[in-house]
Amino acid sequence: MTPILMWVFPIYFLIPIVMCAEVFGGILLSRRWKVHAEDKARLWKMLFFSATCLPIGISVGAFIPVTTLKIFTSVLVLFFSAYLLFKPYVNLPVSSTLDSLAGGLSGLLLGTCGIGGPPAALYLNATNQAFQRTRSLLSHFISGISLLAILAASLMGGGFGWLSYLPAAIFAYWVGMRGAQYLLLVSTISDAAIKKACLLLLITNSGFNLLLLLIS
Repeated sequence: MTPILMWVFPIYFLIPIVMCAEVFGGILLSRRWKVHAEDKARLWKMLFFSATCLPIGISVGAFIPVTTLKIFTSVLVLFFSAYLLFKPYVNLPVSSTLDSLAGGLSGLLLGTCGIGGPPAALYLNATNQAFQRTRSLLSHFISGISLLAILAASLMGGGFGWLSYLPAAIFAYWVGMRGAQYLLLVSTISDAAIKKACLLLLITNSGFNLLLLLIS
């Protein structure tokens, strides 16, 4: 959502809109994805470092030209999507230091350009723990930093004017979820094919934004 909406809203206004949609999706999925008992302490640690770095990111983002932020965000999404699409075999150990670093980088990026998931997602995908644990931990982490971002962006100059756009964002997210449920019921498309299609969509999105920036 973020690369496209950056053409419409300023970053401090955009963050709460996007993050509310993320929280809405997290609530819908939380019943299925429970955090493993061993990962609860990790989740709180990642959220702590994210909360610490989030205001710093918002402050830094305020001094960066809008065009530079758009380019950086599109390149970030492009790299993240291509990385997951081509699946390089990089293995990282689960450690307290890397948990803290991933959480801090996620908060910093979220405050700067409105996208905080890539550092945590890349780190957790590179660990050797079970996919179910990784997915649950990542989902709850994203919901947590989304709530932090809504509060921080609103209190650090954005205000609460974004609330008028929230119904449209929630409705669009709900339509997407319902559409996904319908496609899964009527088709035999595999999880791998869905993931590939989503990543290709993100790459196309980022490439289109970069092309617009080049033209303008």
